[in-house]
Amino acid sequence: MHELDLIHAAAEDVASARVLLRERIAALDAIVQTALDHGIPEEKVDAASEPSLLRDDRELAGGRPLVAA
Repeated sequence: MHELDLIHAAAEDVASARVLLRERIAALDAIVQTALDHGIPEEKVDAASEPSLLRDDRELAGGRPLVAA
C-alpha cells in the first residue's frame, strides 16, 4: 500500500503543478499582450519570452535542436 500512497501523493503534486502552470501562463500572456499594446516590437517580446533554461540547453547542445526531427 505504500506504493499507492506514493502514487497518490505524486498525482496530487502534478495536479497542483498543472494549476500553477496554467495561472503563470495566463499571467505571462497578459504581460505579453500589455507589452505589445504599448508598442514593444514583437521580435523583442518573443526574445524576452524565451525561457533562459531553454537557451542554456541549446547552448549545451551547441545550438542544435534539442529534439531530433
